[in-house]
Parts: sequence; C-alpha cells; structure tokens
Amino acid sequence: MQVEVVEFGRAAARWDLVEAFLSHRREVFVDRLGWDLTLSEGYECDQYDVVSVASYVVAHDAGMVLGGARLLRCNSRIGNGKTVYSYMIRDAWRGVIGIPRNICWESPTTSPNSWELTRLLTLEPSPRIVRGILDGVNDFLWSRHAKECLFLGPPSFMRMARMFGYAPSAMGSLVENKDGRFIAFSCPVIDRHLQRPAQTDHPHSEKMTIV
Repeated sequence: MQVEVVEFGRAAARWDLVEAFLSHRREVFVDRLGWDLTLSEGYECDQYDVVSVASYVVAHDAGMVLGGARLLRCNSRIGNGKTVYSYMIRDAWRGVIGIPRNICWESPTTSPNSWELTRLLTLEPSPRIVRGILDGVNDFLWSRHAKECLFLGPPSFMRMARMFGYAPSAMGSLVENKDGRFIAFSCPVIDRHLQRPAQTDHPHSEKMTIV
C-alpha cells in the first residue's frame, strides 16, 4: 500500500487519485450512509473542495484507491460572498454549517501551522489503511512545519488515533445530528522516528509520497 498526498498544480498526473477518492466519498457517505450531501458529476463535493485550497491524502494499491481524507490549512478563506468559509470545525463553531456549535468549547485556531483532516474513509474496515492514512498525513504535515492536526469524525476515530501512538485531545463535546455522532480533537504533529512533537528535522517515509 502507498499513501500519496496530492496538491493541485504540483502533480496533475496524480489527480486521478483525487477523482477516485471523491467518487468513493459519494459511495460511502451518500449511497451507503444516506447523508444529504452535494453531488457534482458523480462526485461528492462541498464548499471545502476547492482545488487551490484543499489537499488530499489517498491510500492506494497500484492505483486502486483504498481510502483517503481531505486536508485544509486552518487559515483558509473560501468564497467571496455573504459567507466566507474557513474549515469545517471552525465553521461549525461559527454556526454556518449543520454541525452543533458545541463541537468546540472555544474559538478554533486560525494558525497557518494547524491543519484540519475531514472526510476520512476506507473502502473496507481496515485499521491498517486508517493507520497508513494518519501516518501519511502526519509526515506530510511534518514536512510543512505544521504543529497540530485537527480531526472531525466519530468517537471511534479518536480512539484509533490513540491506539496508533498519537495523543488526541478533545476540542469540545461529543455532538450529534441526523448523520451521526461526531467529535473534534487535536493531535500534535510528531517525528515518528523519534516519537516527539514537531521541531525542525523532517522524517523520510517510504510509504508516503508528496505530489
């Protein structure tokens, strides 16, 4: 299994991985779970899937996508209309999307050294794939000198992050809407070779490719 982080404009030849991931998002979140989400040309896309802003981490086996997630830097500004979006956790706290505001106890960060991960999925219930995605995200953020990653997902996601050696800290209450139960939490970015918080040196991972 290989994990690639794809940013638009850096390696357009790998954008096929992103398109496959967006298609699988429709299959998982809309077709399987029944979430009422925006569809575009067969893909599940929302206001945060802006190619100049979002990055995507995709786990695959010889090009066959196994899972993935979306990354946004926490100082993002999306849109020029009446509502300017930032990232999902902060926008929930602001009351501009349909997730309860007590997802956070206090104002979420807008630091460029913080990133948010959302829309995590795997096509089979495999901790190996989840761990590969989380390790790939961590190593990518380490290469970008990031200090923390914020996560939004079900409570089992937080338990898995702890099981894989990360140090999740809840940002707010466990909340619920028509799509399920969610919690926001933060993890420090670590040097996985030394298992310590991010400082200055960067790891090399044979499992991750930044493109």
